[in-house]
Amino acid sequence: MRKGSWLVFLLLFLLALGSGRLPPQPFGSGKTSAVWSKTPVDNNERDYKDLVNTYDGFSLSYPGDWRPEIIPGVVTILVQPGNAKISIFAQPLGKISAEEYVLYSNRSLQEGWGGIKLRKQQQLNIKGNPAWRFEWTRRQLGAGDLNYYCEYDLVIDKTVYTFMLKSNQAGFTAVVRDLNRIISTFKPQPPRGAPALPEPQMVRRDITIAGRHHLLQIPADKTLWGILNPHKLGQLEYFTKLLPLEKELDFKFQFLITYAAFDTRFNFAELKKIYDDNRVLMIALQPWWYGKREDTSLIDLIDGKYDSILREWARQFKALEDPVFVRFGNEMNGDWSTWSAWYYGKDADIFKMAWEHVYRIFKAEGAENVLFVFNPHDRSFPNFKWNNYLLYYPGDQTVDWIGLTGYNNGTSHEADVWRGFNEIYAPLYREYMYYFGDKPFMITEFSSNEEGGDKAAWIRECFRSLAQYPNIKIAVWFNQVDGKWLYNLDSSPRSREAFKEGLKDPRYRFQAVTPR
Repeated sequence: MRKGSWLVFLLLFLLALGSGRLPPQPFGSGKTSAVWSKTPVDNNERDYKDLVNTYDGFSLSYPGDWRPEIIPGVVTILVQPGNAKISIFAQPLGKISAEEYVLYSNRSLQEGWGGIKLRKQQQLNIKGNPAWRFEWTRRQLGAGDLNYYCEYDLVIDKTVYTFMLKSNQAGFTAVVRDLNRIISTFKPQPPRGAPALPEPQMVRRDITIAGRHHLLQIPADKTLWGILNPHKLGQLEYFTKLLPLEKELDFKFQFLITYAAFDTRFNFAELKKIYDDNRVLMIALQPWWYGKREDTSLIDLIDGKYDSILREWARQFKALEDPVFVRFGNEMNGDWSTWSAWYYGKDADIFKMAWEHVYRIFKAEGAENVLFVFNPHDRSFPNFKWNNYLLYYPGDQTVDWIGLTGYNNGTSHEADVWRGFNEIYAPLYREYMYYFGDKPFMITEFSSNEEGGDKAAWIRECFRSLAQYPNIKIAVWFNQVDGKWLYNLDSSPRSREAFKEGLKDPRYRFQAVTPR
């Protein structure tokens, strides 16, 4: 839910450097700078292949037993199957310095978040260019887990090229030699940027999801409206404030959402009331403790520490015997979420491992009625390539729906900017249709602030425009005040009336949840 800017965190971090609470130098370990030199390799023993990434602007050679993959404008990945993985990011610096980028990106190494143990750190000179080098480890999560890391951050002009290697203990020394050889062949060139995405394919999708007691149906020409209304987590008590609002709007929200953390226990009777009233629920399962967020670790989750809680949730949701949507680890590409890669040495694979662990538990408990929703934020915070939402995607096999989240924050804070509905969702829809077009979409939560523009006009634009995005089958309004952000639909009489008028459109007035 939090929509803060990574710049705030960066400023605090730099202030901490000056206060002495963190090492006053980039690495603070007492190690001296060094001049990098590659480890000699007998080229007669191995075949090397050339790779040219014109999108990010570089070329290199890699051992023939490694396999390349390029996500244009995001990452180049080299994999030695079962043994090692190298992720290469070309990060333009813009207004920040290389040191600021490297320090902020690698803060988890200095802080020891996620059980990280920093082994080595030094500043280098690679072929006349400044660079940083890190080595670290973390707890191994199963026999095949790659938990030994080596990273180089090479600065050329106004770009930092990050080479992040991970392997296992047994193969680490050998693949570090491969990494050094790859870097020795690295040559930057002018980038041309990511290719333009094609126009979204036209999708007209009927949704039919059958439960034991209810049927959820969304026709191709309809959009189901949902709401997150103030309520008591776990106990829910949703109807106390929802029913008066629905009476005022003359509209029934058949899709409701709530949040849960590891310290949330659900009142099953309250869950069942929602379905008895011909509604469907989505739960955002956030892998932390609301009472002590900093003590939660995805490493512990993957290692089974929270399995009893996950199994309890799975059994409760299964017992409903009707469709239940689960949005695990939403907004993972925001550094306000402790399941972000920022807390784990920039390794987004750890989030994917956590997702798969949760998914397996739900399946093992027989919760086949649960649908999993993958839901990044529309903007990554920080907007660095190692934090791109695509790196968190766990794969089509474990994802049922794709969630879109983009807020108009207005101008309540200095870093905020007013954004129109289509300004947010037109480019987002186009990109998501390119990568995830085989999945149905929902706007899992969104709203507009009252400050900084005409919220009533924003709401009218939203209702008028949703038909342009036919693969968005559900849209959920975040109907709460969040600090200075006035996201509630009745933040002004004009906004309330615009919302009420929009709900009169036949596209949104239909019976989606029916008893069987």
